[in-house]
Amino acid sequence: MFQGFGLGGFAERALIHENQLAVVPKEMPLAQAALLGCGVVTGAGSVLNTANVSAGDTVVIFGAGGVGLNAVSGARIAGASRIIVIDIQAKRLDEAKRFGATDVIDSTTTKPIDAVRDLLPGGADHVFDFVGLKAVAEQGLTMLGVGGGLYLVGVAKPEVEIGMNIFNAIGGQKRVQGVNFGSTNAKHDIPMYAQLYLQGRMNLDDLVSRKISLRDVNDGYAALKDGSLTRVVVTSF
Repeated sequence: MFQGFGLGGFAERALIHENQLAVVPKEMPLAQAALLGCGVVTGAGSVLNTANVSAGDTVVIFGAGGVGLNAVSGARIAGASRIIVIDIQAKRLDEAKRFGATDVIDSTTTKPIDAVRDLLPGGADHVFDFVGLKAVAEQGLTMLGVGGGLYLVGVAKPEVEIGMNIFNAIGGQKRVQGVNFGSTNAKHDIPMYAQLYLQGRMNLDDLVSRKISLRDVNDGYAALKDGSLTRVVVTSF
């Protein structure tokens, strides 16, 4: 058995090392606070910490699930001029608009590369892959403008590899970077996101699709097979 991040598990009580703890305001709702420790910091952190997206930059996000939606929030907070979200589910694309996407692309009906090039003739400054498939990552590389960066966040299968043309990478000065946990400093970033939520500047409410009790955890996992859900949160112990 492996305890994820040294604190994973389903129990009424847990012994946690102080290094794994971050303080959040008492007025923070439990369900929304529970999301801060993983999906929020990974999605928003990949934009704000790893990529250091600046005001006016253009951003493309593959995957509008629970983590990708937080990247949308991060890009909006950073002041990105264009936030383009690509997904295969119309409901998730509608969610992305609510979180701040300026444009959405349904990759089941539109060729993503052509659609992005129509919106950004010079290519994107930043592309974030929350899917983790070879085809998606390689499409992301093609979408980059000169000096642009591709950030690999999602993992579909551990053995997935991508191909890159060295000449095009040199000519376009392209960067490819893996993102682990949103390059997060938990003790700094978690309280920051909590404050942004309380100030009405970060949407966490729409991430909570369902609240369950601890005894229903298996039903919660089964519910996540429905791709329209973002997060199921245990709130009753």
